[in-house]
Amino acid sequence: MKTRGVPDFLLLFLTALLVGFGLLMVLSASSIFALTSFTAHGCSYCNGDELYFVKRQIVFLLLGIFGMLVAMNIPFSFYKRNFLGIALISLLALFLVLIPGIGIKINGARSWFNLGIANLQPAEFAKLGLILYLAAIISKKGDGIRRLKSGLMPPLVITGLFFLLIALQPDLGSAAILLGVALVILICGGARIIQLIGIGLPTISVALFAYISTKDYAINRINSYLDPWSDPLHTGYNIIQSWIAIAHGGISGTGFGRSIQKYLYLPEAHTDFIFSIISEELGFIGATLFLLVYLLYLLRGIHICLRVKDTFASLVGIGVITMIGLQAMINIGGVTGLIPLTGVPLPFISYGGSSLLVCLIATGILLSVSREVSRQKIEEQLQQQHSFSM
Repeated sequence: MKTRGVPDFLLLFLTALLVGFGLLMVLSASSIFALTSFTAHGCSYCNGDELYFVKRQIVFLLLGIFGMLVAMNIPFSFYKRNFLGIALISLLALFLVLIPGIGIKINGARSWFNLGIANLQPAEFAKLGLILYLAAIISKKGDGIRRLKSGLMPPLVITGLFFLLIALQPDLGSAAILLGVALVILICGGARIIQLIGIGLPTISVALFAYISTKDYAINRINSYLDPWSDPLHTGYNIIQSWIAIAHGGISGTGFGRSIQKYLYLPEAHTDFIFSIISEELGFIGATLFLLVYLLYLLRGIHICLRVKDTFASLVGIGVITMIGLQAMINIGGVTGLIPLTGVPLPFISYGGSSLLVCLIATGILLSVSREVSRQKIEEQLQQQHSFSM
């Protein structure tokens, strides 16, 4: 009978801290918008219920916890056997969402399926699909990934297809995260960095130039990043209001629930700009403690990846950690003005069902890897005991 390992309880605890804190911040950041939206914005779905968004987030959280527990209890070998099917389903979903009548537009991007009770964003799930695909292909190729034509090109072509379908929505933030995750997995899997630079740099540069030069809103985001005060009431409004929130928080913050900027000054306070509300209500000290929990989560995930004795499992774990860490960096970098705004949610924290579901399912896969680490350790101890008894 095969030994079953136990999941990493520290990672579980850190995940619980993040999602619990996220629920509290969604409650604080969304209450005013939900309460006033029925009369001020015509959003009849809220019906003036200040708990509207937090109630929905709780539903997504329960679904995510269920998905995490299922993913955690599935042996990681299952993902290795079924990676191709998962990747194909992800690609099909990305293609279907682009079709008018199937995918719906929100804020100018056709990125969602309307399921009636909720909207689902396939780009979030596609990140997991690509992670599993790349990990499986690289683990099969071994040192062959260092050969350009037969090793590196096939996964690059598939990555490019995922990237293109997400960029066409358009959702440049998710596309950038997916590309960053793919590059990290390829590098950790043994691909030659010089080959990645030689192929990727000119391709990405041309694609990015073509995209920005043909999209007015992309040019506006670049301009608002370089000088938001040149148009403080339009293109620069969001980042200026975010800075005001962060500055208002100071060292110790205004106190939980006492944000001023969430009173309809800062748009998307409960989604893209929730870190600004965290900084305002909890100050520099609270925001720093929150980021330390994030850092501990990422470090614990890296620790698990380094200990597992299976290339596929290790690369999947690296992909999950990169996905969550890179998304957090892009979100926080955008709302603080370090990089242009991209509109990606803060993992585990922002309101949004698709992001929360994927982060929890991805954590479940990482916990499945940690169970393999535990199983290997138990088997080694049993072998040592057996050898001593002989």
